[in-house]
Amino acid sequence: MKITKTLAGAVATALTAALLATPVAHAQPADEEIGSLMLVLDASGSMRDPDGSGTTRIAAAHKALTTVVENLPAHASVGMRVFGAEITGTPMPKEACQDTQRVVDLGTDNRAELLSAISNYQPFGWTPIPEALRQAATDLGPEGKRHIILVSDGESTCDPDPCEVAADIAAQGIGLTIDVVGLNVDDTTRRQLTCIAEAGGGEYVDATNADELTAA
Repeated sequence: MKITKTLAGAVATALTAALLATPVAHAQPADEEIGSLMLVLDASGSMRDPDGSGTTRIAAAHKALTTVVENLPAHASVGMRVFGAEITGTPMPKEACQDTQRVVDLGTDNRAELLSAISNYQPFGWTPIPEALRQAATDLGPEGKRHIILVSDGESTCDPDPCEVAADIAAQGIGLTIDVVGLNVDDTTRRQLTCIAEAGGGEYVDATNADELTAA
């Protein structure tokens, strides 16, 4: 089911579900109650486009994600991966479908690294969602409560079908889910991103403009 929220609100909701199984009042939850999360962020060229409020989609993402990361609990295990950040060209070179990099290793007390990576990532190439999801699942490892949050503004430009990839990842074990945040997407893109979330056992959320993201 599609839900409309700001990007900050969407990511914050998913973070809470992924990382905390006990009330915030617990000073140090037991290890088994803490999930691991990989943020998977779109660095494709379309992120340069306006978001409808006088800024760009990438600027909106920077603001919202910075707010969320600044408020993460220190004990939460979080990492970050980007896709479409290094390879461009027209027509799309085949290497673009492997263009994904882990820019922050999964770990705790790494907020400075996450904030630096968020501020530094810029729009560049294509949209290899299938490989980015596969690599994010590998980043998280085979055990425990694991969560992927995919933030994208466009359809995948690479085979195979990212919905099938998401279903394969979710089938790896109980506790591995994929949530998706669509940033100013069109109807066709929304359908694909919603399919990824549903296949991954998660939720799709629409995000809107930079003003709302900053307020959130």
